Amino acid sequence: MRLLPARSVRRKLQMLVVATTLAALVITSIGMVAYDMRTYQQVWVADLQTQADILGQASAPALAFDDPKVAAENLALLKARPSILAAAIYTARGALFASYRREDAAAAPFPAIPDPDGFSIRGGELVVFKRIVDHNGIAGTVYLRASYPLVGRVLNYLGILALVMAASLAAALALSARLGAAITRPIVEVGEVARNVIERRDFSLRATRSSDDEIGYLVDAFNEMLGELGSRAEILESSNRRLEHEVGERREAEQALQISERRNRTLVAAITSVVWTTDGSGRMTEEQPSWQAYTGQETARCLGLGWRNAFEARDRDALEAAWAGAMEAPGLFQLELRLWHAPTHSYRYVSLRAVPIVEASATVHEWIGTVSDIHDQRMAEDALRKLNAELERRVAERTAELEASNKDLEGFSYSVSHDLRAPVRVVAGFAKLLGRQHADQLDAEARQKVEVIQNETLRMGVLIDDLLMFARLGRQAIRAVELDMGALVRGVFDRLISQHAGNPVEFHLGSLPAAVGDRVLLEQVWTNFLSNALKFSAKRERPVVTIDAISDAAEHIYFVRDNGAGFDPRYQSKLFGVFQRLHGTSEFPGNGVGLALVHRIVTRHGGRVWADSKVDQGATFYFSLPRDPANAETQGG
Repeated sequence: MRLLPARSVRRKLQMLVVATTLAALVITSIGMVAYDMRTYQQVWVADLQTQADILGQASAPALAFDDPKVAAENLALLKARPSILAAAIYTARGALFASYRREDAAAAPFPAIPDPDGFSIRGGELVVFKRIVDHNGIAGTVYLRASYPLVGRVLNYLGILALVMAASLAAALALSARLGAAITRPIVEVGEVARNVIERRDFSLRATRSSDDEIGYLVDAFNEMLGELGSRAEILESSNRRLEHEVGERREAEQALQISERRNRTLVAAITSVVWTTDGSGRMTEEQPSWQAYTGQETARCLGLGWRNAFEARDRDALEAAWAGAMEAPGLFQLELRLWHAPTHSYRYVSLRAVPIVEASATVHEWIGTVSDIHDQRMAEDALRKLNAELERRVAERTAELEASNKDLEGFSYSVSHDLRAPVRVVAGFAKLLGRQHADQLDAEARQKVEVIQNETLRMGVLIDDLLMFARLGRQAIRAVELDMGALVRGVFDRLISQHAGNPVEFHLGSLPAAVGDRVLLEQVWTNFLSNALKFSAKRERPVVTIDAISDAAEHIYFVRDNGAGFDPRYQSKLFGVFQRLHGTSEFPGNGVGLALVHRIVTRHGGRVWADSKVDQGATFYFSLPRDPANAETQGG
């Protein structure tokens, strides 16, 4: 099949123009649709990830204090974003902590466990997962599910492009038909004369000249050729000169075409929605279809400097100043201001951009610009700022409530100290007087009971002191210094072993790395761990206590191992709670506060604490400290 089956030159030119126009429009449309889809997805994903990060930061205190109500209130603020169908907050272990679903949204189930950070597109919905990270690590995960109307946007975009392409092809066809007739008519006449000359050998025939372009020159040359057959050499030389002239004109045409191509590439790079052009002085000199469609300005109103009247009056001074600066130093011009939008009868925020076309003489020939509608984005940013302010206010209120609670707790601790110590001292004093002054009147059982009262009051006083220390620990400032852990442990063990009355203890102290922390608080940690090890291994014939450490890139892990009574690993979660004991006081004395103190001290230093044991097979207690002192809480509170 022939590519151009029509024999007429006019038809061939029309088909060539239409095919070239169609190819250019199709390639441009594909690029615009691909760019729009990619930009649309990036904007939606960035918006949801930002929203998820804000919700995560606002809900981190709620996760820390196990307050799902506050997290649910934070999620309820998403009603201001109708595009978000559902949202949820998960704990660090992947459990659903709080959720939100738009009232008219489909009741799709929430994920059983959160996915890693990222996004996915499922049908017409966009799903985002975002980790909630604080100084202790991952506190939870934010899940957002929003509508993603990409298909509708693409279909609308394709519909608009189809209409533009149809109109462009119709215009190209009509223009090529009219221009083709004007261009090909002289050629057809020359061909008819040539056919008659060949058939009749009548060299007196002449073609009529109807234009002053190259075709007119061709007609004159043809007529001269017919009249001067004897001067073929001169005619051939004249034709060569004429051909050189045409080659020069072709070269100039090619250069003009390259300039036009650069202009078109610049225009394509600038295109976002509305395209406009002005002369070098910033005046519109021709009809601006896309500008007029957006602003509703008629052609007569936008020509010259009238196009600037479409901007909001309060923004025109800024436009004038920015435009004056661009005229003095030509370059990329960009400004955000409000422009009248005829379809909605309102001023909308737009991004005004212009690129100068500079001639070889460094003067601006014209300006090619675009107008991008950013009103919805600005409104969303304003709503987001209001949401952030509201979240910050709520966080500040909750912080103030926590500070007030801490002060109330500290006052309560002092009150408990005063109210409990007085009766305990009275009981202890009377028991001591009873045992001293009436010892001869008491039998052995009574004296034993008096001794029990004295011992229990003494234990009660120690318990009150431990409770006060536990309550004050949350308010005590950490004074971080570099510590020689080996020397610190050796000093604590020597002090404790001097008070130990059991079997001789076999003590093994490994090489302990230095750490940064509060000397008094960490000495309390070692004291509790070592006193427990001595206490629970005291009934062994040959007690053994081992202290060592393991280090990695992030932290130092210290441990204390003994061969004592151990504990049931099923109750390991109770070890570090207040008043949690796994052995009776008759078997091993204690008040259940020491390990709770250890847990709080290590946590405030940015570390962890845990234990491993089996019944009657000894126990190993671990705690870690970060290698980087910046991870420790070196400030008060």
